[in-house]
Amino acid sequence: MTDLQSANDPGNDITHVTLNDVDIEMTADDDLDFDDNCWSSAIRRVENTVSRFMDKNRGYVVAGVKGLLLLLYLAYFGYCMYYKFGDEGSIRLLVGTLIGVLYVLKKTTKGLCNFNCLGRCSSVLGGKKKTRAVQRWIKRSLYLLVSAGVAVYIGLEVIRYNPQNIQSLLGVGVFVVLGFVFSTSPSRVNWHPVFWGIVVQFVFAVIILRTSWGYTMFDWSGHRVEDFLKYGNAGAQFVFGKNYRDHRIAFAVMPVMLFFNCVIFMLYHIGVIQVIMKRLGSFLSFCLDCGPIESVVASANIFIGLTEAPLLVRPYLKHVTPSELHAIMTCGFASVSGAVMGTYIQFGVPANHLLSAAVMSAPAALAVTKLMCPETKKSYFRDGVKMELGLEKHRNILSAVSSGAVAAIKIASNTIANQIAFVSLAKLVDHTLEWFGDQAGVPGISFGLVCSYLFYPISYAMGVATQDCGKMGEMLGVKIFGTPIISYTELGRLRENRYQLLDYVTKNNQTWHWQGSDVILEGTNQTLLGGIMDERTEVIATYALCGFSTVTAIGVTLGSLVPMAPERKQDIVRLVIRALVAGNVASFLTGAIAGLLFNGRSFQ
Repeated sequence: MTDLQSANDPGNDITHVTLNDVDIEMTADDDLDFDDNCWSSAIRRVENTVSRFMDKNRGYVVAGVKGLLLLLYLAYFGYCMYYKFGDEGSIRLLVGTLIGVLYVLKKTTKGLCNFNCLGRCSSVLGGKKKTRAVQRWIKRSLYLLVSAGVAVYIGLEVIRYNPQNIQSLLGVGVFVVLGFVFSTSPSRVNWHPVFWGIVVQFVFAVIILRTSWGYTMFDWSGHRVEDFLKYGNAGAQFVFGKNYRDHRIAFAVMPVMLFFNCVIFMLYHIGVIQVIMKRLGSFLSFCLDCGPIESVVASANIFIGLTEAPLLVRPYLKHVTPSELHAIMTCGFASVSGAVMGTYIQFGVPANHLLSAAVMSAPAALAVTKLMCPETKKSYFRDGVKMELGLEKHRNILSAVSSGAVAAIKIASNTIANQIAFVSLAKLVDHTLEWFGDQAGVPGISFGLVCSYLFYPISYAMGVATQDCGKMGEMLGVKIFGTPIISYTELGRLRENRYQLLDYVTKNNQTWHWQGSDVILEGTNQTLLGGIMDERTEVIATYALCGFSTVTAIGVTLGSLVPMAPERKQDIVRLVIRALVAGNVASFLTGAIAGLLFNGRSFQ
């Protein structure tokens, strides 16, 4: 038998080969060729020529291939615009192409447009002291102008046509006052991020709830997300069969999580998510005067969950101040990741309003966190420290897709486990409370009933109609002490009930009545379990329930943040409950602003 062994000497590029106990010394340029002939020699010469050419001209070859692909795409784009311009598909192609062009221009012109605007302004104005005075004057002027503009808009466009919406405005004030009263240091509150965080929320709400073009844009985006999520059904049907949707969460929702998460990882690998995060982070940092850590995490939580977002800033967690640490946790509690957002959409929640709520949660979380845990120490990142962001690097797109799908398994398994545990536990609590009530002659006591009374004031403060405060309080309690999925399931069912009742009355003009908490359609003898809620309440609930601020999320946060920054364990444990409350307050604030601007024509 032939014994073939080799050992490499990196320094001399010499290979020692032992063949049948005979040592053969070869250099790196020598070949092991046991059957050399003219054909193999010719192929080897061509191979070496191509290899040397590629080593010398690799950059030109890559640029040429990219240029050729670009020309082919431009030819395709031009023909599509000529063949069918004006429909929804052509507009989508045009917008996507413009975004791609801007992305390419950014990559090719990176570093060419950097300049120190602040330094130039300082030299023109005559020094830093005069610059700071001008900045203070500009800030105060903006406060007055924006406050006056918001007040005029609310007076002319809200109170004038929807006077009942003033209830939500009072709720905004109540949440701000309570946040200030229970702040860790009320005297150190910086009102700049609080003010501008609420203003940015207000602007987003005006765009989607009060402008036709804004609503159309978010509505179109929502429908595209719904269409996009349907592709995940193909994989689910292939694996679980045609009746996979009979298992609502295990097989119907889990594939959406896997599909959405792998796409997020793919977009992160090619750099799309980083661009969006940096732009949103810069916008939030500019408007709210927050540090880069808080702004980046707040923008990242729109796409990824509360366990993944801190990974972007993991090397810097040991340097963050308590306020910044509180902000990281609050942003995670107040937001939802893309994968979980897809789950909510599967339960009938409007995608356009979920998208709006996800974006609005970022400034809301920063505003509330700076109110409840203001900055009392100098930030490590305010002195020009350069930050590098990044999750785990992947070799290629296929590796990123695979990692995203595998990472989503943990999210899906946690979701399934939480549903089983909470629904079972809620049933136990309901029967226990019912038993105690029966012993006292008070039947019908349940966990939902207790929550309906417990969260009644919060529901009313957000602007919920009096007759719906009990149902809203029940959904808030289930969301906070259990999971938002159950609350959104109930919201989707009540929303479907309202549509059925509206269709019943419009087509048949027949009568209906309440029977307890249910609605009876007399003409068809159909029962709408749970009844209906006011349309405005549905809007407020959609925004107020959007977030990870649940009791079970405390364990998830501790289990992810403490290993990332073990030296900050005491601070994390001390602030996590406060951050959970702040995350819920941010969601309540978003719901109140949505209730303030609802006009009865914007929720479909």
